[in-house]
Amino acid sequence: MNKLAVFELGVHDIKLTIYKYTASGYFCAEQQIVEPVKLTQDMERDGYIKPARIQETIAVLKNFRKIVDGAKIENHICYASPVIAQARNQIAFLDEVYKTVSLYFRVLTQEEQVSALHNAIMYSFSMTRGLIVQIGDYSTEIIKFNRRVITNSISLPFGTVNLLDRVNDKSMSDRMDKVVEIMTAEFKKLDWLYSFEEDSEFIGVGEVFEALGRLSRKSSRYPLDVAHNYEITTESFQNVYNLIRGLDLDKAKKLKGISDKRADVIAIGMAVAKVLYNECVRTSVKVSTNGEMYGIVAKNLLGQTGEKPLLDILGYSLSAINEFYPTNVNADNNYALAVILYKQLKVLHKLTRPYVRVLRIAASMCMSGKIISFENYQKNNFPVILYSNIYGASHRDIVLAAFVASSQNVDDFSLSEWVRYKDLVTDEDMDAVKKLAILIKMATLMNITNSNSIKDVACDVLGDTVILKTEVERDATLEISQAMSIAGDFKKVYGKNLQIL
Repeated sequence: MNKLAVFELGVHDIKLTIYKYTASGYFCAEQQIVEPVKLTQDMERDGYIKPARIQETIAVLKNFRKIVDGAKIENHICYASPVIAQARNQIAFLDEVYKTVSLYFRVLTQEEQVSALHNAIMYSFSMTRGLIVQIGDYSTEIIKFNRRVITNSISLPFGTVNLLDRVNDKSMSDRMDKVVEIMTAEFKKLDWLYSFEEDSEFIGVGEVFEALGRLSRKSSRYPLDVAHNYEITTESFQNVYNLIRGLDLDKAKKLKGISDKRADVIAIGMAVAKVLYNECVRTSVKVSTNGEMYGIVAKNLLGQTGEKPLLDILGYSLSAINEFYPTNVNADNNYALAVILYKQLKVLHKLTRPYVRVLRIAASMCMSGKIISFENYQKNNFPVILYSNIYGASHRDIVLAAFVASSQNVDDFSLSEWVRYKDLVTDEDMDAVKKLAILIKMATLMNITNSNSIKDVACDVLGDTVILKTEVERDATLEISQAMSIAGDFKKVYGKNLQIL
């Protein structure tokens, strides 16, 4: 197992993120430490990063370096925010950092920032076309993409901090209204922002959208505490926006989900988001917790570029989880058998295509609960799947997959737990979960020896009996015997007797 240390020099904090990665092309974050350092504070007076800030930054980096050296991590990359390029003493500052801590920081250009941001989203979402918006402290990045390739992009020199400097009104509402006016005028200059295909999706990146997501989930009592890929609907956004706009700064600081030290700039960022919703968004914005550093890491470790995007995000994500937290030694074959059964029994289950994503997640992670304990691992599958940070699937897909993987024994299905997720699931989904759970359990038992003995299955429905004829390459007596053990559950769910030959 290899490790990579990423040092990120931001405007108001310094981050150290340690990633682990494999030669087979998978990576995931293992640890992150964030230290607040307002590097550019007071820089606007004369254009210089102040000596006290430099020494504070070096002190933090020395401690981060101790962590990296103690873990014997030799591979590291260091990037600094584009804002640092505006400092008149940036070269002297970065030279001093290099001489003192032996870390060479590259300042991201705006072009590199846009490319890295796009790359991060392409590794985090399964979508063909849409718009990416990141509201930062000193700029707002907007990227339009089609067929997963950038078609238009711009970095507007307006962020939460410099916009806040432009509005001097005492009330929060007046400040936010003025920002909406300023940014609406900027958006209107971009003709390409006003033409989207029907299936275009909108992604929000950064602190502002994460805060919006937290407040939205809290206000709606959303049952899943997962930030990535949470959808902020236009209605939910408007509720949160009206709440923030109607508060004074002291009350805004007390809201759970907003940093009291950043409440004013986050409110300004929400006003920028308001323009996005007014001018572009049809139904919702999806939150991404992965920003440009994630995109840089992906490019460094995997060599992917915008011209050669990763297409199967869900498959990559599930394989990465199984690579780092292996519980299912033959996940691919279990899924292949589950798909065969899904197709063969379609005349009975009558489920639509979107449920295949649910089947894929559940099949890949149907033994993931063993990470907690082998005993009752199927029930343990539920929390593991919910909080495994699966990319390329909606929250609804993940919740359904968790129910499927934890209900392989039909009597284990929890109606009280199901009610908690009533805003994400339907009565129709309940029937689908039980049908898919049977397929997952059967596929797993058909591969219980991990020898891939059963290569195919054909289905005949004769009256009240379903006959599954297996095609085998070697003796599959145990596999067939084990699969037949769920005949009772099959009858409960599908209403048919089961025979496997």
